Amino acid sequence: MSIDRAVYQQALRSDGEAIAAAGRRDIDAEVPSCPGWTMHKLLAHVGRVYRSVGRHVAERATEMIPADEIPRPPEGDAIGEWFEEGHRFVQEALDGADPDEAVWTWTGQSTMAFYFRRMAHETAVHRWDAEAAFGQSDTIDSDLGADGVSELFEVVLPFAVANWNMTLPDASLHLHRTDGEGEWLLVNDGGRIKMSLEHSKGDAAVRASGTDLLLLSWERIGLDSPGVETFGDADAARAWFALSR
Repeated sequence: MSIDRAVYQQALRSDGEAIAAAGRRDIDAEVPSCPGWTMHKLLAHVGRVYRSVGRHVAERATEMIPADEIPRPPEGDAIGEWFEEGHRFVQEALDGADPDEAVWTWTGQSTMAFYFRRMAHETAVHRWDAEAAFGQSDTIDSDLGADGVSELFEVVLPFAVANWNMTLPDASLHLHRTDGEGEWLLVNDGGRIKMSLEHSKGDAAVRASGTDLLLLSWERIGLDSPGVETFGDADAARAWFALSR
């Protein structure tokens, strides 16, 4: 499934605004889906990501900008305005970027298209976290959710597995989207993740909406959530989802 650049940009804009709104409610609120985090830490994390990505994009950087050059977040209530400044900065940087332009990313040399996609998914999931801190999260668009599943298993986790000495489950996992196009087969291929977009039997299978498959894959919800069906080895499914911790 192909997602248009405008969809990513709209998700970044609206979900970032929703994070800011949640932060204005209470920066000390605990974020249950991110154990140990408060709203202040969520705003600090996402706001610093925005500043790092914004600089790489705005400067057309083809080498990594050192982390110590990225501003640290402030303490206290100033975090809200600091977050919003970062959100505006990354939006403006991406608005002026060509998706085909070269840029450094943490996967190595890539193009700006990487950041359009990554910022949309980073923001969507953390918007869900921010709203969950107050008991109710608006849904994530299902098509965007399905694209986020693909990004996680074809980009984010393969990088993590290669660099952080992670162990993959031996059993395979099939994911089936119930509200649109989308099927994934995840296999441990000699210690690397092999993802194929196909209808194929796995040792475990999970059926859910595109939104819920994304939230499952990022361990925001569990297999016992409404609308989620599990077949076969449920422990294998949990092991695959636990990779995103």
